[in-house]
Amino acid sequence: MITITASKIITGRSFVCRAFMRSLILKIATLRGVLKMLKHCTQIRSFATHQSTFYDVVIVGGGLVGSAMACSIGTNSALGPSTRVLLLESGRLHSVKQSKEAETKHTYSNRVSAVSPSSVEMFKTFGVWDEICSKRVHPVSALYVEDGCAKSKIHFKQLDNRSPIAHIVENELIVAALQQCIRDRCANVEVRQGAVVDQNLSVPDNLSQNVTIQFEDGTIETSLMIAADGSKSTARKRAGIGFEETAYEQRAVVGTLALQHNSESDGSFAWQRFVPSGPVALLPLGRELCSLVWTVPTADAARLLQLSPEHFVEELNGTLQFDNSSSNSLVNNSLDCLGKALNFFPSKESPAKCTFPRVLSLPYDDRAAFPLSLGYAYDYIRPRVALIGDAAHRVHPLAGQGVNLGWSDVRFLTAALQRAFDEGGDLGSLTYLRDFDSASQRRNGPLIFAIDCLNRLYSTDHPFCTLFRSVGLNILDRVLPAKDLIVHLAS
Repeated sequence: MITITASKIITGRSFVCRAFMRSLILKIATLRGVLKMLKHCTQIRSFATHQSTFYDVVIVGGGLVGSAMACSIGTNSALGPSTRVLLLESGRLHSVKQSKEAETKHTYSNRVSAVSPSSVEMFKTFGVWDEICSKRVHPVSALYVEDGCAKSKIHFKQLDNRSPIAHIVENELIVAALQQCIRDRCANVEVRQGAVVDQNLSVPDNLSQNVTIQFEDGTIETSLMIAADGSKSTARKRAGIGFEETAYEQRAVVGTLALQHNSESDGSFAWQRFVPSGPVALLPLGRELCSLVWTVPTADAARLLQLSPEHFVEELNGTLQFDNSSSNSLVNNSLDCLGKALNFFPSKESPAKCTFPRVLSLPYDDRAAFPLSLGYAYDYIRPRVALIGDAAHRVHPLAGQGVNLGWSDVRFLTAALQRAFDEGGDLGSLTYLRDFDSASQRRNGPLIFAIDCLNRLYSTDHPFCTLFRSVGLNILDRVLPAKDLIVHLAS
């Protein structure tokens, strides 16, 4: 007979409870250990992921100028093999496939550039010009300019009857070709799309530290940051470089037009007409089509975009045929006297005589408008920073020089970096960046000033301003060396 006392029962229960609690505590301790280990591993992984990655050069902005800068370094025989470059683009870059699709559809982009001869030579050194030419490139053999407020005009033509004044190329096609060059021929260049640079950018005051950019997956460090992210450049702002900008209170209305050419034109002529509201430019896209750049007051731009295609074409033709010269007797009498005087001096150049083409239609309605302004940075450089393109300067499109100034920046900066490399110097040192700054400022300053003066001079119908510009234009049209010099400087 087994007798179980109450004390034994209590003792047994106590033992079971202690065993259960011991097991529970052990499990909790084990779980805590696992969690602690996981946390430790996460910290190790986080530390490894957020280590700094160093690049010799980081280019902020992958557009027309930024992509060209990457190609210039990547294809340079001295810099390319040993200079590690990162190209950051906040958006998505236009691909070669998209360009081919547009070409197949026979549609043109409404944003084009007049590529100067010197820019063409730069593209040839990259090995991309043949690629661009295999798509859609349209040479400009002559430029005809008229003043709608006076009987004054001028024409420019190619210097040696072989090299065009410029080539008209779609912006997205140029970027696609440059990106293809980076992929095929620039093994030292990495491209990161969707990379926004703003508060995550830190720029030092001297050479003791590198420029750093914080991203979610790690930190980027570089000896030299090149800002090519446009006139609203966040990289320039973070670097503390001042930028003076004056709005013209104008917008450029752009689009693609179908033309009815006259017998004098072979489809390679560019046309520009100055009227008080702003210049109108027609850039050739072949025999039947052209690209429009129509400068109008800001208030008129929205109205023009809302017009039906038919009414838009009607108003544009009215502007192209605008002639206010008959109402200005002072100017006309002065120009008549000037013409008679010029006839006494023999000249190889005859006065410009050409009739503007008539716009037939908008083959596909791709009209758009963008604001115009004059802008320039107080400095193009500071320790470990260089500005190129619109980040350094912005001009009116009337002379077609905006992006060409940016590409000249690319050439000057590449030369400065090559000197630093040859001498074993710091790429971000002002010792070498000053070479770029002085060369770019010397070239850009006079052109920016001249373009601004032309825009202001032709944006009025005041009799004395009209007389001044008309006399100058007619004299210049008869002096071949002066015109050749202008074409040479613009190239």
